[in-house]
Amino acid sequence: MTGPTKDELDKDQLDQLHAATVKASEACLELKKLCALIVVPVGAVVASFGDKKPGPSLFVAGLMVILGFWIADSFSYYYQRKLRGAMIPIWQRRADNCLDAYSFVPTSGAVKPWRAAFNASMAYYLVLAVLVAIGAWAYSVGWLDG
Repeated sequence: MTGPTKDELDKDQLDQLHAATVKASEACLELKKLCALIVVPVGAVVASFGDKKPGPSLFVAGLMVILGFWIADSFSYYYQRKLRGAMIPIWQRRADNCLDAYSFVPTSGAVKPWRAAFNASMAYYLVLAVLVAIGAWAYSVGWLDG
């Protein structure tokens, strides 16, 4: 009886890491959709506690929701990148075992927490936060008195 080869074990590990990476990527997308879904009802609930007019608490609640989802999405992105980074040495090992020369191995720099929080995929939260901030400014100058 023979067991699996090193290459088969590496392939299994790559498959598992890839599946986990895809799940983390899906979680990032779901968090963005959920944030958009939650911001409006939270605003409605906060406004209903007042006199149904915008107030500072409405904008603070909106920013808190956006910030919470931004942080959660940053964690998902961070671990997605860490999983991709864990795949690189396995690809390199498999590439070294190829009979033909195989030089393409993905490269990925070490992901830092700040890079996870501030990258192109997080621009969504920045846009939402800016829109809420503009609303807060418009309220503060009297444009949204209701």
